[in-house]
Amino acid sequence: MARTTFLVDDPMARNGVLVLSRAPLETILVRTNHVTGEIELDPTNVTDHPRVTFQVPVDSFDTGIPLMNDVMQGDRWFDAVKHPAIRFTLGRISSPAGRAALESGKTLRVEGEGTLDLRGTSKTVPVRAEVTWLPKSENTARRLPGDVLHVVARFDVNLPTFGIESHLAPTSLDKVAATLQVEVDVFASTERPQVAADMQQRLAEARKKLGQRLLGG
Repeated sequence: MARTTFLVDDPMARNGVLVLSRAPLETILVRTNHVTGEIELDPTNVTDHPRVTFQVPVDSFDTGIPLMNDVMQGDRWFDAVKHPAIRFTLGRISSPAGRAALESGKTLRVEGEGTLDLRGTSKTVPVRAEVTWLPKSENTARRLPGDVLHVVARFDVNLPTFGIESHLAPTSLDKVAATLQVEVDVFASTERPQVAADMQQRLAEARKKLGQRLLGG
């Protein structure tokens, strides 16, 4: 089978990134559904130089607490003004070491490393992922058009490595972990979803109202 490109671009905003900070005095869960990207690989041999990229706008991250969001996006933390996006690019797969093919409906576990671009700094981070290939069918069409790839990737982010030292301030001592746990859970497809403009507007309004209810607005 030839190399195949899967697009991470769900207009229903069902893809997600979760960021967990578990510190002695506080656990913080940050999330966003605004993740896009592209995955190019050979389904008959995923270890043969796959190309994977994800990106997330910093201002889309939400803790559920408006004040905390402002601090997170400020210049001491992610600095959304100067660095509006966070990107991850896969570098290589180290496991499985040899040829590995995707089989319909079966999950393949892989390990490797990639480059994380955060706050103007690029660092290599180890990554673990579970990849499930679902060939086009009536069932997959209910989710996305074309063949579907479900990817769940996990990696850790050490804040001091990226120049984020705010967690050491007295006001946040023991409340923010120095290392964040990140999980990227996305569905990618070989065909770009088509959604009418009026439907996109209704979806955006519905998500806004839901967010306001969750925040008590």
